[in-house]
Amino acid sequence: MKLNFPSTALLCTLALAAAPLARAEAMKFDGLVLPFKEVVVSSPVQSTIDSIAIREGDTVKAGAVLARLYARMEELDMLRTKAALEKREFDFKGSKNLYADKIISEDEALKNKIELELARLQAEQASELFRQRTITAPISGVVVERLREVGETVTATQAMFRLVDLEQVYVQFYLPSDYQRRLKIGDQVKISCLVGNKDDGASTFTGRVDFIDPRVDAASGLLRVKVLLANPGLVIKPGLRAEVLLD
Repeated sequence: MKLNFPSTALLCTLALAAAPLARAEAMKFDGLVLPFKEVVVSSPVQSTIDSIAIREGDTVKAGAVLARLYARMEELDMLRTKAALEKREFDFKGSKNLYADKIISEDEALKNKIELELARLQAEQASELFRQRTITAPISGVVVERLREVGETVTATQAMFRLVDLEQVYVQFYLPSDYQRRLKIGDQVKISCLVGNKDDGASTFTGRVDFIDPRVDAASGLLRVKVLLANPGLVIKPGLRAEVLLD
């Protein structure tokens, strides 16, 4: 009996089919570096700037004093209400003893208690009005803009400073909607960005996908993606172009 063996061409074809597929080349997308947080600090009240404690380029912690507004009248009112509160507290303690000894009526004791609560509220209100004359940093970051000077009058909600948090940065890029299934929140991706001299070449960082816009732009068919990455030494500057590498 004559046996029919597969041809050499067929064997080669089967071998290629059985071999593992080569890994696809990583996709590259152009991205833009954005600050992790950017905050415009405004005045909550109308007043005159009495002093400014920082300069552009300073790094501040959350809660640090940025500026102080003229607050002499508010300070005096705070001291007045504090003294009034101390007197009401003394009167209330006395009325409690008198009521316990049945020297005053329950109505009189209740009246003293209500007056004490009102004095406490007035003192808290005066303290809050005084506190609003001190402008503090809502976040830790770098002061990138100082928009007012000492002696200027600011109105309520008028911008005074701009702060950015650069301990982390976002790299924003646009992904074709056809590829959205290949990416999910939390995935790690490589970011290539030029942070020094051109001769040094681009540096590579690892970030994680923090946001995928559920909306697809009807005109372009793209959706917005933001990758969050640490920025040790603040070497990655907002506004730089970056390259996102997706496996």
